Amino acid sequence: MPNGIASIDPQDAAARFGSWVGLVPVSDFKRLAPLIGQPDADVEVDLAFELDGNGLVRVSGGARVDAILECQRCLEAVSQEIVADLDMRLITSEETIEELMPALDVMVIDAGPLPIVTIVEDDLIMSIPARVCPTEVDCPNAHQALSYTHLTLPTILLL
Repeated sequence: MPNGIASIDPQDAAARFGSWVGLVPVSDFKRLAPLIGQPDADVEVDLAFELDGNGLVRVSGGARVDAILECQRCLEAVSQEIVADLDMRLITSEETIEELMPALDVMVIDAGPLPIVTIVEDDLIMSIPARVCPTEVDCPNAHQALSYTHLTLPTILLL
């Protein structure tokens, strides 16, 4: 780990069917950290590296972290597990990116060691739900919000 940051050389790892499993502090994720409300949490990462049929570095696996997100319905904090599944190719030149995308998830990288954060951060951010509680039934605080309202249904008379 150069400079105390969890890293791996993807090309080397793929050549030997390597993997990286471990914890990365949320504080290492500069863009993710302010979004999840858990500054002292760790991101669990489990990645496998291999060369695909075209000789490209394939990274598969996942990352997960427990977050505290704000529900847009009740405006209260709600615990949420953020899970990102990864299956991407790492390339060192943008020359082939257009022919690989959109069929493959592709990341252009520099040769040599790569921080684990760089590999998983975008996917974790994209895995944060747009709505923490998609429906009133899913909201753990819905009973509090509903206790302030009294619903009456109109009476319809059929003649």
